[in-house]
Amino acid sequence: MPSETLPIPLRPPTDMAECACLVLVDGEHYPAAVADAIAELMEAGWLVRGAALVGGGEKLRDTPQYGVPHVTAPSSDPTPAGALRAALEAFPDVTDIVDIADEPVLVLERRLELVGVAAGRGLRYRTADTVVQPPEFSRIETPSLAILGTGKRIGKTAVSAHTARVLDAHLGGDGAVVVVAMGRGGPAEPIVVDRADGAITVASLLAISRAGNHAASDYLEGAALTGLTTVGCRRVSGGLLGVPAYSNVPAGARLAETMNPSLVLFEGSGSCVPSVRADITLLLATTARPQDLLEGLGPYRIGLADAVLVMGDDRALAAEMVTRVHELGGTSHAQLPVVAASLVPTPVGDVSGRRVAAFTTAPEFVAPIVERELTEAGAEVLLVSCNLARREELAADLVRAKELGADTVVVEIKAAAIDAVAEFADRAGLDVVFLDNVPKPHDPAFDLDELLRGLADRATSR
Repeated sequence: MPSETLPIPLRPPTDMAECACLVLVDGEHYPAAVADAIAELMEAGWLVRGAALVGGGEKLRDTPQYGVPHVTAPSSDPTPAGALRAALEAFPDVTDIVDIADEPVLVLERRLELVGVAAGRGLRYRTADTVVQPPEFSRIETPSLAILGTGKRIGKTAVSAHTARVLDAHLGGDGAVVVVAMGRGGPAEPIVVDRADGAITVASLLAISRAGNHAASDYLEGAALTGLTTVGCRRVSGGLLGVPAYSNVPAGARLAETMNPSLVLFEGSGSCVPSVRADITLLLATTARPQDLLEGLGPYRIGLADAVLVMGDDRALAAEMVTRVHELGGTSHAQLPVVAASLVPTPVGDVSGRRVAAFTTAPEFVAPIVERELTEAGAEVLLVSCNLARREELAADLVRAKELGADTVVVEIKAAAIDAVAEFADRAGLDVVFLDNVPKPHDPAFDLDELLRGLADRATSR
């Protein structure tokens, strides 16, 4: 059959001399129909090494005959992903996975898991209407560590800032670590915030905002909270595997290398990953969305990680997620360091004796924690607003803070922190103190900083 009669995603690549693939099939189709489809793939130019029978049995009266050898899932991993992994052991020379299975065996979550298994092996995954291409990123010569996330608002910038501070001290201080951060509001061309130019202050961020730029971008937050040289980059969108549609991170990485640091720390954005492959990866997840870690493409992200931090104040759920990560992927994840931690709101400056209003992007249940930590720091807390990313509600909270008699605003460097909160404070004559969020393990005996230092040592030894 001419390849043009196949849907475009199922056509063999024309630039490859040998197109070896593994086909995914299920027992909810009649074997004769599946065998005909496989024959058509082979006629079009595919070298079909074999098939993975990913589940189902409604249409199977006896052992199915597909015209090629097939593999089923082992009893130790009786899942579609288990069947694919077993088939890849049997047929290791394939470049593509061709999925001609269907629901109810491959519902969306199961199919995404298979996409992740393929991507983790560097293989393309093809369905009749989609091709998922595994990312091909370049590396840099300088040792590097990436902090990635399973989504937005999970504490990635806070953990990155803490990690940068710890590793800079560990590697000799004096700017040993350079941070490369990307965000949706990052600059069109990479910008270097050099530690030699002095600290990032409220006044300097206001100047950036008044010039028409986003002054609460992740790279500025990181520079303000660490005092380290930071390279700000931009990204737009992100695919299923976290690959950005547009990113200037490679150019930012080259800039970072010119500063001769001991380590470059790459900070992801949401579930989007930097377009440079790091030597070591720390993955962050959240108890607010455990499915992002444990289902779909979560196992793929775990496979990229050298350690995992599960962030959240729900300690029971966090502990369950830690256990589940160790169970996923068999022995490959059994020894992976997985740590449950919470973010502790911490003012970057003295608030003792101040009458404060605090502003955060955190969900409402975090408000009492912010109030507790500021009270313990000596402040009188008049208001905690979780509307930093919701401008209309934020405007009302700012007016209320002034009416309550606040003399200081405590604010995260996120969302509308500068162009709304800091501007309001400047007009109203209020002081501004930045709010950091410091990761603390649920197990007080666990030394998170030692784990981070160990990851840095592994990066620098490669």
